[in-house]
Amino acid sequence: MTSSSIFTIGHSNRSVDAFFNLLKKNTIQVVVDVRSAPYSRYVPQFNKGDIQHALQHAGFRYIFMGDAIGGKPSDPLFLDQNGIADYAKIAQSKKFRQGIDRLLKGLADGWVIALMCAEEDPLKCHRHLLIARELELRHNVIVWHIRCDETKIRAKQFFEASCRQLRLFP
Repeated sequence: MTSSSIFTIGHSNRSVDAFFNLLKKNTIQVVVDVRSAPYSRYVPQFNKGDIQHALQHAGFRYIFMGDAIGGKPSDPLFLDQNGIADYAKIAQSKKFRQGIDRLLKGLADGWVIALMCAEEDPLKCHRHLLIARELELRHNVIVWHIRCDETKIRAKQFFEASCRQLRLFP
């Protein structure tokens, strides 16, 4: 992968060891936590403090950016009339753009970065629906989604498949 590539990964309910193995297999150096609320009662090993400590102990860098590029904003300005996050509005916000710029700087500096959220399936997560879209379509960064079966799927393939399903192009 080149410096213009970035990875995403959902921790899901896997063990920390299994998660670390996926990171190592993909030569990840930096894990950027993009969860708006980095806590879970179901997988407490991935609570912010616990996973930060474990990652650092294992030789990875940990950065929390859920406040800038998370998918569940606390500001009602970024919610639609049903209380659902409006990704188009979020993508236009100053805080989100600053977060994207920070990721781009990390890539330019040569870091191998993985964006971490809880959801394993990128099609159900803002890693794909918001962040990957911004990086792939506006900044020409290649985004790879690491799946729990160890495969990698390019975000662009998901975008194209979605457009075909919606019959936006043949």
